[in-house]
Amino acid sequence: MSPIKKKDLDRIKGGDSSYVSGPIISSVVSIIKLVRDAGYDLGSGFRRIAEDEVCPLR
Repeated sequence: MSPIKKKDLDRIKGGDSSYVSGPIISSVVSIIKLVRDAGYDLGSGFRRIAEDEVCPLR
């Protein structure tokens, strides 16, 4: 293995920003699930109000 010349060291780039990493995908999926669940909860709440099936609070 030959040593790297000093002028070649300036052209070396670490990492690659052209791909999506696992933690980013996981966080996007979590956000989508959160929005979906909030939609389900709001939708069922609106449906219960519209059908007049709201449980009384006591």
